[in-house]
Amino acid sequence: MKTETRDDYLERIRRVLRFVQDHLDEPLSPERLAGVAHFSRFHFHRVFSGLVGESLSAHVRRLRLERAAGELRWTERPIIDIALDAGYEAPEPFTRAFRAIFGVPPSRFRASRAPLAFPPASCRVHFGIDDAVARFAAIQEHPIMIEVHVESQPSRRVIALEHCGNYQAIGPTFGRLAALAHTQGLLGPETVSIGIYYDDPDVVPTERLRSHACIPAAAGITTAPQECELLVIEGGDFAVATHRGAYATLPESYRELYTQWLPSSGREGANRPCHEVYVSDPATTPEADLVTLICLPLVPATAALQA
Repeated sequence: MKTETRDDYLERIRRVLRFVQDHLDEPLSPERLAGVAHFSRFHFHRVFSGLVGESLSAHVRRLRLERAAGELRWTERPIIDIALDAGYEAPEPFTRAFRAIFGVPPSRFRASRAPLAFPPASCRVHFGIDDAVARFAAIQEHPIMIEVHVESQPSRRVIALEHCGNYQAIGPTFGRLAALAHTQGLLGPETVSIGIYYDDPDVVPTERLRSHACIPAAAGITTAPQECELLVIEGGDFAVATHRGAYATLPESYRELYTQWLPSSGREGANRPCHEVYVSDPATTPEADLVTLICLPLVPATAALQA
């Protein structure tokens, strides 16, 4: 199952790479390409960037600049027109982006008589005809360092306080939630904190990231404290990864979960966001000893097999 599942993931990524080549002048949002790959929009980009070795936006930008390089070398089109086709509205940002990849400004590149060559890319896919995608090489698998297991979790009601912006700055929101819950006697010695994260920080601008700081809601709770709301985290199968260490290193565990464990697991991420359960109290636990559970919702195994 491991090899077959990973091969399936790779073929779906190839489908996206071909689609990008064929629609390079169209809007290529993660939501649109998640549909092409038949991945959940919540999880597509992490799988893509982990297997391809660059973010979706970086991949599209690189291919557009590689196409521009060919037009500079083989046509007499004005540089401003080539820049516009590459997605740049002015020569200056186009020149900066082009120089960052090719080492020289567009005008100097056009004047060169050297053979056209693209700088290496880890996935080996460059702008061109379809056989360029056939050369796709996924990032190599590495031993999984985090602990991951699959478990069934019931639906749970939570008291939630919205947070907008940097996920690493959600701490004060948790503090505010705790203060509001304490005034109504809703905190106990066993109360754990839960974070729900709706966006991929590699795709969504920091100021637009959406999340909720949460604590479990007791069975008798029917209304949330002021400023808060009652939410339900839908139950089902979850891949639960145990992250040990500072919260700032959580992206590394997410990367392993999405690019190593998930493609080789025989399972697929459900169309719901991840949530995190904070087992340790950061006020009394050294950073190196913090334990965080990353809970990735999964499509039911029977549904995944039928698909």
